[in-house]
Amino acid sequence: MTVYHIPTVYLILGVLYLILPLTVWALLFNQPSRASALWCSGGVLFGVALTLVGLRAHLPAWLTYTLANGLMWSGVLIQALALRRALNLSLGLKRAAALILVCVAGFEFFRVVLHDAILRFSWSTLIFTALFAYISYLSWRIARVDRLRSARWLSVVYAVTAITMMVRTKLVLSGLTEPDVVASGVDSVLTVVTGLLISILGNFAFVGMFLERSTQAAMKATAARARQEETARLGEQIAQLERQRTLGTMSASFAHELSQPLTAILMDAQAIKASVAAGDSNTAEILESIEEIESSTYRTVKLVERIRNFIRPAETDYAYVDFKPLLQDVAHLLAYEIRKQKVRFEFDLDPAECGVHGDRVQLSQIVLNVYRNSMQAMETSAQKMIFVSLEHMEDRVVLRVRDTGPGVPADLKSLVGQPFVTSKEGGLGVGFSISSAIAEMHSGSLTISNAVDGGAIVELSLPAAER
Repeated sequence: MTVYHIPTVYLILGVLYLILPLTVWALLFNQPSRASALWCSGGVLFGVALTLVGLRAHLPAWLTYTLANGLMWSGVLIQALALRRALNLSLGLKRAAALILVCVAGFEFFRVVLHDAILRFSWSTLIFTALFAYISYLSWRIARVDRLRSARWLSVVYAVTAITMMVRTKLVLSGLTEPDVVASGVDSVLTVVTGLLISILGNFAFVGMFLERSTQAAMKATAARARQEETARLGEQIAQLERQRTLGTMSASFAHELSQPLTAILMDAQAIKASVAAGDSNTAEILESIEEIESSTYRTVKLVERIRNFIRPAETDYAYVDFKPLLQDVAHLLAYEIRKQKVRFEFDLDPAECGVHGDRVQLSQIVLNVYRNSMQAMETSAQKMIFVSLEHMEDRVVLRVRDTGPGVPADLKSLVGQPFVTSKEGGLGVGFSISSAIAEMHSGSLTISNAVDGGAIVELSLPAAER
C-alpha cells in the first residue's frame, strides 16, 4: 500500500498548476504575447481540473469526471495552441472546440451509457497521450526552427509524459491496474510524478524558451541596426563621392564663373594703380572701381561658398530648410552650363511658405542632380526649357521639374532609380538612385515619369515643416 494519499497529492498538484502559470505570466510580464497568455490560461484550467479530481470524494461525479476531464483536455490543447502561435501557425479555435466536444461526448458515452470504467479511463488517457505527444512535436519544431535548448527540454518532458500515459493505458487494458486516477498504486504514483514533471519543468522550460527567443530577437535587432548604420555610412560616403564627381565634371563651369569676377577685380585694380601712378586724384572714379572690386569679390566668395557647402563632408545636419532660395542657389551653381547650353528656366513658386526639415547639402544634391539630368537630356533638343514648380500641398512640399527633352526611354522605365542604370554615355547611373535614397531618408519620395506634353517630369515630395 502506498504511503501517499493520492487525492491529496492531486489537490497539491492542482494548487501548483494554479500558481506556476501565474509565475510564468509574472516572469514574461515585460514580454507579453498571445502565446504566453494562451499557455498560462491552459495551465490554470488544468490546475482547476486537478483540484476537482482531488475533491472527487466530496463532489458530484459530473464535476470530478466529466467537467474535470473536459477542463484538463482544454487546458492541454490551449497550451498546444500557444506553441502553434509561437510557430506563427493558425490557431484553429473552432476545430479545437469541436475536438473537445467530441472527446467529452465519447467520455460520457463510456461512463453513462456503457458504464464501462476501463473504456472510459482508456479513452481519457489516450486523449492525454495524443495531446502530450502533439505538444512534444510542436516543441521539437520550435527547437529545430529557432535552435532553442529550452524548447528541446520542453519536447523531452512532454514526450516522457505521453509515454507514461500510454504505459498506464496498456496496464489498465491488460487488467493489471485499476481504471481510476485516484486509486492507490505504483502506476498512480508514476502518473503523479509525471504531473509534477510537466508542471515544474514544463512551465520553466516554456519561460526559458521565450527568454531565449527574446534574446535572439534582441541580438538580431542589434545586428540589423548595425547593418543599417553601416549601410547608411556607406551611403553617405557614396553620396559624398558622387558630389565630388559631379563637381569634377563641372570644374570647367566653376573655372569660368570664377574667372569673370577675378578678371574684373584685376582690371579694376590695374585701373586704380594706373590712376594713382599718373597722379590722377579723381576720387569718384577710384571709389567706383573699389565698389566694383568689392562686388566682384562678393560674387567670388558666394560662388566658393556654394561649392564648399555642396561638397563639404560634414555630419548630417537636419534643420529647417527654405526650399525657395535653395532652388535658386543650385541654379546659380549651374549658371555657366545654363548659359552655354542656352537653357531657359521658368520658376513657378508657391507664395506660401515651403519649408522642410532636412539636411540642406543633401537636399541640394537632389535638386542639382535633377537639374543636370534635365539639361543633359535636352542636349539635342531644339527647345531647351526647364519648368520648375514648387507647391505647398496640405502637409507636403512638392517640387516638380519638367524638361523638353525626349523623356525616359521605354526600355528603362521599369529600371529607373536602380543603381548603375543609365542612358548617358560615361554615366555611372548612381545619381538618381542616391537622390531617391536621400529623399527616403527625409521621409519623402522621388519619382520620374514622362510628361503628357513630352519630356520627363521629376517629382520630389517631402513632409512640410514650420520654422
